[in-house]
Amino acid sequence: MSEPAAVSPRIHEMVARLSEGMVERDEMLRVALLGTIAGENVLLLGPPGTAKSLLARRMAGTFADARYFQYMLTRFTSPDELFGPVSLRQLKESDEFRRKVDGYLPTAEVAFIDEVFKASSAILNSLLTLLNERIYFNGGEVIRSPLMVLLAASNETPREDELAGLVDRFTVRLVVY
Repeated sequence: MSEPAAVSPRIHEMVARLSEGMVERDEMLRVALLGTIAGENVLLLGPPGTAKSLLARRMAGTFADARYFQYMLTRFTSPDELFGPVSLRQLKESDEFRRKVDGYLPTAEVAFIDEVFKASSAILNSLLTLLNERIYFNGGEVIRSPLMVLLAASNETPREDELAGLVDRFTVRLVVY
């Protein structure tokens, strides 16, 4: 059996698991799965109640043992909430500003960020590098992120020019209703 033929049943199985119990969401989940398999970030734009967060949780469950991170941004979200708290021990003992990143976005393999365009400039700069190069600067250390896909959602299209760079990091964009 050739490689493409062997892959096809696995993809069909993934689509079936993702779509279980979802109505009229085939296009959304197929496009999101394609983006994930291709290693691209996925942006879902649409009103509340269109299964954007459900899709992200199911996508994480599709990849066995994938570390998953999920967060909803507000204009008050601090970098600690996404990238981890500052290590007081490192700060005290080595006079180095480092975060405890385990369990946070830099160490996730599948991530979902809701209301992504509400990111502050402090979050935005780190997020851009993480999305584009899959690296996170933690003090003087460069962390290679295992991120396979970042699924992001928003109820509205951004109007601010400073968010254009963030939108560009999502090569797969889908409007859902």
